[in-house]
Amino acid sequence: MLKGRKFFLFAAALLFFVGCADRECPADRAAREGILLVGNSADPESLDPALATGFSESRILNALFEGLVCADTKTLQVRPAVAKSWTVSADGLKYTFQLDERAKWSDGVDVCADDFVFAWRRALRPTVAAEYASLLSVIKNADEILSGRQPDVSKLGVRALSKRVLEVELQRPCPYFLSLLYMGIYFPLREDVLKKFGADKFPNAVWTKPENIVSNGPFKLERWSINDRVCVRANPYYRAKEQIKLNGVDFFPISNLNTEDRAFRTRQLHLTDSICPYRISAIKKTAPETLRSDKWLGVYYYIFNTRRKPFDDRRVRMALSLAIDRDAIIDGCLKGGQDPAYSFVPEGCGGFKRSEGIAGRADVARARKLLAQAGYPGGRGFPKIKITYNVSEQHKPIAEAIQQMWRKNLGIEAQLYNLSWPAYLAARRAGDFDVARASWVGDFAEPESFLNVFLKSSALNHTGWSNEEFDSLVGEASGAATKSRRLNLLARADAILAGQAPIMPIYYYSKVYQISPQVKNWNANLLDYHDYKGVYLNPCEDR
Repeated sequence: MLKGRKFFLFAAALLFFVGCADRECPADRAAREGILLVGNSADPESLDPALATGFSESRILNALFEGLVCADTKTLQVRPAVAKSWTVSADGLKYTFQLDERAKWSDGVDVCADDFVFAWRRALRPTVAAEYASLLSVIKNADEILSGRQPDVSKLGVRALSKRVLEVELQRPCPYFLSLLYMGIYFPLREDVLKKFGADKFPNAVWTKPENIVSNGPFKLERWSINDRVCVRANPYYRAKEQIKLNGVDFFPISNLNTEDRAFRTRQLHLTDSICPYRISAIKKTAPETLRSDKWLGVYYYIFNTRRKPFDDRRVRMALSLAIDRDAIIDGCLKGGQDPAYSFVPEGCGGFKRSEGIAGRADVARARKLLAQAGYPGGRGFPKIKITYNVSEQHKPIAEAIQQMWRKNLGIEAQLYNLSWPAYLAARRAGDFDVARASWVGDFAEPESFLNVFLKSSALNHTGWSNEEFDSLVGEASGAATKSRRLNLLARADAILAGQAPIMPIYYYSKVYQISPQVKNWNANLLDYHDYKGVYLNPCEDR
């Protein structure tokens, strides 16, 4: 999943974050009321499950919607959700799902197999332009529909055998298919609701307004105030409402880490999205019980626009990557114990052994040699370039550090170019950048969740880079007869990505944040996946 901080003005909301010495704090009052208060980095770009791409959206969508399956929040093992059971054909190509009779929409209407058929077909329509549509490519005829070669979406390998029986036919066996099904692109949607607002064949955010949206998850949307908060409240029709202990969740789009830190310290939040690196040592001394650092299956990296000179030259890209000191960036800017990244796929991906990537440490001598070979000895003649990033206290110091390293080590001048989250996303999608910061957290714990991003067909590949051998290896892996064969093919693809260097990996994520002792059962897992089942607040717990 595309990860990143989305930054908007938050001045008006600052009035909310005041001290509470002589009155009940918002977090304490909310704990009594069973409302979880969450720092969520920024306003969601979209609450349409087919269109949302960011992590702040996924947190909200997991509260509003539910797919055929969910994941255990401790082990990430697949668990039944809207589908109470399923069978798989002997050849691994056909899945038949039995839907839970209790599954209903937030207006009391039954969730039907046709709701999944409609949602998946819609996501593949070129007119909808769903960036995550490629994740449906394992389904029969999905690629043909997405590419436009097959205009008839009814040819997609999914059909309702009855109101509560859904059949899915795959293009090829996919060992992780069930793990895809708890992702937003696979959530069901109501055709009658979207058609009412013209969103059945084209994007239209009107249907996601609180007064219009219907959802099938543990909560329903009550309020969405831009630059203020998104509020969800318990869905009385949720099929497993006995597993939901919270009465609601409020998501606050706090883009400023210092503001979020103050909000937590003054008991305005139960849970932060992140943490200011310079506060970590103080928190370890004053409130260590609130500090969490969880392993997270993600990578922070820069992308090069290979459609532009000089980034069309692999030697230039490799020189820029070799010239930075990742350990210095981690120690100086992050301070959260992250691991340096030298290739794209992190540890923890289903037994995958990642490639060596670039040299383990900064290699300035080699970087200078490569740059000279590309025609820019000592940086002479190299154009001034822009580093594009979305506004953040974390992204800026990293960009500044890299700017200084490139200047010192290569004689290259880079200008920092910060944009709001929507403008940043638009620039990436349009290819309007030289070098841009990026991040990716796996949607499922397999190497394909990372490598598929850089397929030529992927709408998420903003680099302009493609490689036929890379695409062929990833495609061949999808049909491999054994796991070892599949992982070997993917390792070769990963080595090509590292060697061609359309991206510059910087560090592997750890999820570093603060959490109130009032919050119970907020389990750590590699995907930071939470469906809110079993989570509750203990108002008697002192912070």
